[in-house]
Amino acid sequence: YALHDVNFDIYEGECVGIIGTNGSGKSTILKIITGVLNPTSGRVLVNGRISALLELGAGFNMEYNGIENVYLNGTMMGFSEKEIEAKLPEILSFADIGDYVYQPVKTYSSGMFVKLAFSVAAHLDSEIMIMDEVLAVGDMAFQKKCLDKMREVAQKENRTVLYVSHNMNTIRRLCDRCIVLDQGKVIYD
Repeated sequence: YALHDVNFDIYEGECVGIIGTNGSGKSTILKIITGVLNPTSGRVLVNGRISALLELGAGFNMEYNGIENVYLNGTMMGFSEKEIEAKLPEILSFADIGDYVYQPVKTYSSGMFVKLAFSVAAHLDSEIMIMDEVLAVGDMAFQKKCLDKMREVAQKENRTVLYVSHNMNTIRRLCDRCIVLDQGKVIYD
């Protein structure tokens, strides 16, 4: 089993870090919470819309340009075209990739890609934001900007944040609480 007898609650407005060695089940938990994977036993109860950045490229079409992908990704998260359109200026401003937004995302560097993907996840008003180690590809200034944004959405907008990282400094800076996994089990919360 990738996970065994995992049980925890996460509450509205909490920033929770999930840490553990490679293979401990961190990404599997996030994929189950987001519905990408189904558990073979047990259940997950989620109250609210989820915006997630699980893997670079997930939820994006490489042939589409940045703006088309904002609409595609937002639609897959359950947002209407009108809701996405209202948030588009904020998304593009935060991503700060300039005219590249009109180019197919297959031409983006990994840093540009994560800037756009994070911006979509952070600015569409989901109740739960899930991030899986993807910020490691961004530059330091953008990582700081993302951490500040995640803290802001949790504190000011009372949104829930789940954050997986191997970087303990970012976990300490962002999270109110941390769940430690080892070999598919929660060993500390």
